[in-house]
Amino acid sequence: MNVKKFAGRKSGGPVIAALLMEGHSFPIDAMKQRIAQGPIGGRTPADIKIEKGFLIFTLGDYLVAIAPMPAPYPWSDLEGPCETSWMWPKATPATTMKRHRSHVLVTLLNGASDAIKRRHLLTQILKLAADLPGVIGIFWPEATVVHYPPVFIKMASSPHNPQVSLLNLWLDFRVVRNPDGSFGLFTTGLTPLGYLELEIPSISMKPAELRELAMNIVIYLMDPKTNVKNGDTIGATAEQQLRVRHVPSQFPERGTVMRLEQLGHFSG
Repeated sequence: MNVKKFAGRKSGGPVIAALLMEGHSFPIDAMKQRIAQGPIGGRTPADIKIEKGFLIFTLGDYLVAIAPMPAPYPWSDLEGPCETSWMWPKATPATTMKRHRSHVLVTLLNGASDAIKRRHLLTQILKLAADLPGVIGIFWPEATVVHYPPVFIKMASSPHNPQVSLLNLWLDFRVVRNPDGSFGLFTTGLTPLGYLELEIPSISMKPAELRELAMNIVIYLMDPKTNVKNGDTIGATAEQQLRVRHVPSQFPERGTVMRLEQLGHFSG
């Protein structure tokens, strides 16, 4: 992964995700063995130990804590994300996560404050745990998304267009249908990366096209050479232009967002 090309703005503090467990136990010794095989994200694990049931180790100047919790993750936090998750097979939709019985918090602490590097490291740690016995889901709270472990592993390991794969793990691109039949979209998860969330109230595009457009816009905005200001226009082509507005979100708790307003009718 070219971290410089995909550099995030400064955003420190802990980064946390959760493994959703089918039963009440987590194979912590097996996880310790996997950690010891390193490296992880180019860093060699050190000071690996299990204390009071928690697995703790360092990656350079980062501290990682893997903490099994005896109770399920609150279903009130998972229910909405599970209902909207798109990556699960029909035979085992994300809503089956209601049957999980315990969870494991995986926390990255300290270290450099670059938002992208921190989440990339956490993703690589989660990848090591995703196929351990009993792990049936992965919750990424910043984006309020619940991931299917085999898909998580595939995306976290993808050599083809890793930017897109990782953003699909870290962000929710939520498409909504408007009363007039048009579609809109909003993101969740950009704020922790140091960017304004995107909101597209209405656009003449199909859902798959809209998600692709939003993904391309996010990648463009994350380019260090990009400087998109309030009132600018952006778009993939001359026929598909969007006006940028920094305005209060349609959801009050989200604060200021980058609203993208369609200019004219999109052709092509």
